[in-house]
Amino acid sequence: MASDSVKVSIIVPVYKVEKYLERCLGSISAQTFRDFELLLVDDGSPDRCGEICEAFAKTNDYTTVIHQANQGLSAARNNAVPHARGQYITFIDSDDFVTPDYLEYLVGLAEKYKADVSVGGRVYQYDDKEPAEPKAERSSGFLSPEEALIRMNYGIDFSVYAWGKLYRRELVEKYPYPVGRLYEDLATTYKIVSDANGVAYGTRQIYYWIQRSDSIMHSGFNERQLDGLLSAEEQLHFIEEHFPNAVPAAKYRLTAKAIELAEICFSSGGSKAVFRKLRDSMNRYASEVMKDPKAKRSMKIRILAMKMGYLPSKAVFSAHRKAKKRKY
Repeated sequence: MASDSVKVSIIVPVYKVEKYLERCLGSISAQTFRDFELLLVDDGSPDRCGEICEAFAKTNDYTTVIHQANQGLSAARNNAVPHARGQYITFIDSDDFVTPDYLEYLVGLAEKYKADVSVGGRVYQYDDKEPAEPKAERSSGFLSPEEALIRMNYGIDFSVYAWGKLYRRELVEKYPYPVGRLYEDLATTYKIVSDANGVAYGTRQIYYWIQRSDSIMHSGFNERQLDGLLSAEEQLHFIEEHFPNAVPAAKYRLTAKAIELAEICFSSGGSKAVFRKLRDSMNRYASEVMKDPKAKRSMKIRILAMKMGYLPSKAVFSAHRKAKKRKY
């Protein structure tokens, strides 16, 4: 490496994404902002991912490859952080890809607003469709931690996902992702945001979030997926104590997570017993969410459907999935 430090460390966990990895790496190599390093974490991938990473590193000297036994997404991110030399850290999932101005935009936002965290927009992209043209910026600004918690939990312009954001390195070091837990970003992002001086946001679409046909939505439902409710519950308790104005948004997020898990349940043959458990979680704050003017209409429709029972919900959720795919 040419120097002991860089502006940005990009961390990419890699596991069973042979079909998508080269596109992801190509989008990183095309960045207009060049003061960065790339840390690829081969999380014991059983396919050719490790070889692809090594081949890329041979021709791109800003790249370091870390090989480890399979430990999961949280451990892959965490294990790369001590190797990072950047002032900032950003995460990119290895089945996704980014626009050429991804780093330039995020660094520009962070420096313009002197923010510890910056975030841009994303393109919701199905893997069997041609990539959509990213949309230009409509607005940008600086949000206090409380304002950012509200917006991200309602999904206004950005959400809780780890990717698509730029973090001051010290914040990522302070709040590692919980190893062994699914929906690790829901368990962590609120902690980072709450400890930041604020969040710079912009709506320019810079990240392609790929909706894979073999994703968790199409795998068998298991009890581990209920980790999402645990993380949402933990966030709610934290926000109730520290950011009272953000409590309705946190209740919305918990309700939304129950509905999202019901969607997975329907898509992967989950049982009626699981559905009832998720409906009970949803019902805790459903009446408040139904009255919340910030709650999305599609969310309210699915709340009403779940109250009606398993079969009506399954039909409504199926129609919602089809409408969403037509839209995107």
